[in-house]
Amino acid sequence: MRQRSAVPLLLLISVTVAVLLARHIVTQARDSSGAPGSEARAELGRLLFWDPILSGHKDIACATCHHPDFAYADGRDLSRGTRGVGLGPARVDTSNGQIPVAKRNSPTVLNTAFNGLDDDDGRRARPFDGTVASVDQVSAPMFWDNRVRSLEAQALEPIKALEEMRGTAYREDAAVETVVLRLRGIPEYATLFQRAFGAGTPIDAPQLAQAIAAFERTLVAMESPFDRFRAGDRNALTPQQQRGLETFDEVGCDRCHDGVMFSDFDLNAEGVREHPLLPEPDVGDGRFRFRTPSLRNVALTAPYMHNGTLTTLEDVLRYYDNGRSENPNVSGAGSRRRDDGPARLDRNFLRVDDMSKREMQDIIAFLESLTDSSFDRTIPARVPSGLPPGGLIQSH
Repeated sequence: MRQRSAVPLLLLISVTVAVLLARHIVTQARDSSGAPGSEARAELGRLLFWDPILSGHKDIACATCHHPDFAYADGRDLSRGTRGVGLGPARVDTSNGQIPVAKRNSPTVLNTAFNGLDDDDGRRARPFDGTVASVDQVSAPMFWDNRVRSLEAQALEPIKALEEMRGTAYREDAAVETVVLRLRGIPEYATLFQRAFGAGTPIDAPQLAQAIAAFERTLVAMESPFDRFRAGDRNALTPQQQRGLETFDEVGCDRCHDGVMFSDFDLNAEGVREHPLLPEPDVGDGRFRFRTPSLRNVALTAPYMHNGTLTTLEDVLRYYDNGRSENPNVSGAGSRRRDDGPARLDRNFLRVDDMSKREMQDIIAFLESLTDSSFDRTIPARVPSGLPPGGLIQSH
């Protein structure tokens, strides 16, 4: 018989999560630094996020693969970048195969301001107060393989990637500077950058990254039914969702999906099968490990896993229930952390208990309670380049 957890998930989550219910959290995120011009930076970042001028062929924006219609993801297994037309699952390649599909699933941008947060870690230097100021923004892990740190560093990487925004327009080492030169040639952007960063300051790559990151930090969605329940509204969750919360803890999901963000943000090898469209295996961090995603708004961001090979939440739970590697590059022998030898399944993956169909349904109901659909869905009517906001997202 399964042992009930001695410490239920509710007690593992810091009592400070109630602060997240405050309606002013978006304002706090927007102006987390308190620096003059920070709100102007966020508004500038919104325009840049939607402007295809950042892409090599001027046909795709950050928002193309991180669109509010898909909770700032794109609803695809693998993203389709530049030289594509359409939005989300309807997006198709127009490059005749010159631009490969992106090798990973597009993660949501919602709540990336809190990447790296571990509110259960007693070593944390400062308490989590519900604002981005309580998270170490400099070391925040980004992408599925944690290959860069901070939203500022993340913001520039898609501009350089062939299959994302660069295409064949120029070399990777020239991508960011080419985009900066384009922005300098648009008078409206010159005005907006000076308003955000100070008169006489030239547009450069760090400013571009800071503006986009400032906008992304405003994309906060932390007022779900679960948050209301945790704050004291005992009717915010249905009886099934409350059972699912307990079962989530009992079967071991919380070993990796813990804390306020329901993620330890660690890298784990889970043996997910390779995507058939990719010509070679995706090694992740080099050892087939990928970052634990936050489960907030997870019901809105299907398909799942780093390569989108699991279509539904039930598929994910069945995969964990089976408890074996489906990737020939990942050994089924469990390991906590190993940096040498063959890649092995993470031990926490193997320790997830068997789940009945009812337990899976209850857990899914609980995961749906982590949805906050009140996030900012604003789409600019126009962007300074004059290009269509979001790029070529209208199928013809």
